[in-house]
Amino acid sequence: MNSFKSAIAPKIRRVIGSILFGSASLATNCFAQTPARAGVIAQGDSQQSKTVPLEKFSGYYQFPSKAGFIQFELKDNTLFAKQLWDNKEYQLIQIDETNFESKGEGHKVEFLKDNSGQFTHAKLLGRIITVKVGFDPKIIKQLSAAQLKRLEGTYILKDDSNLKLDILSSGTGLTIKQLWDNKEVAFTPRSETFFLNDDGTFPLTFLLSDGEAVQVTCFKDDIWLKAK
Repeated sequence: MNSFKSAIAPKIRRVIGSILFGSASLATNCFAQTPARAGVIAQGDSQQSKTVPLEKFSGYYQFPSKAGFIQFELKDNTLFAKQLWDNKEYQLIQIDETNFESKGEGHKVEFLKDNSGQFTHAKLLGRIITVKVGFDPKIIKQLSAAQLKRLEGTYILKDDSNLKLDILSSGTGLTIKQLWDNKEVAFTPRSETFFLNDDGTFPLTFLLSDGEAVQVTCFKDDIWLKAK
């Protein structure tokens, strides 16, 4: 279980730092599910335009760990990939409409469409599926008191009902208190439903139903259900 273990933050940082472009010993829990399960067209659309504008690929993409992000940015009609955890940048060489390789290293990037025909995923090294997000993970988003208030409550770990969290809103974000040891961790928002701790290694993703929070996921798959 990843939840709030003191050893997890540095461990997550090491995993993220080795994910992109070059580690032969990638942690298997950082791999995404199969493209079919993710709703992605794995091989691309053979009927797509022969010249996909490079702007379609620009943006921020989130790793399966939820804590790591990569930015694809267009500069002088050339696409670059930047790892946000260390700002290392790679120039990409276009192979065909949706496939690229990093210049020099030859690391592969493939952009994938969802079922609606929009480019929403990038596959790295032929196996890691990243998801395009609509926010800049480097920027703290200002939320209203009402937006933060709806996330408050007691949350119970799905796999162990003995473990509970209290989530309270603050002026700038949220504070989580572990009820088993009273440890507290502060988080700031990057979107209405995605939060990070101070050093960006601990992600929270809330699920809303009818505008109210019903669960929060810590890291990739620690699911906490909101108490009724």
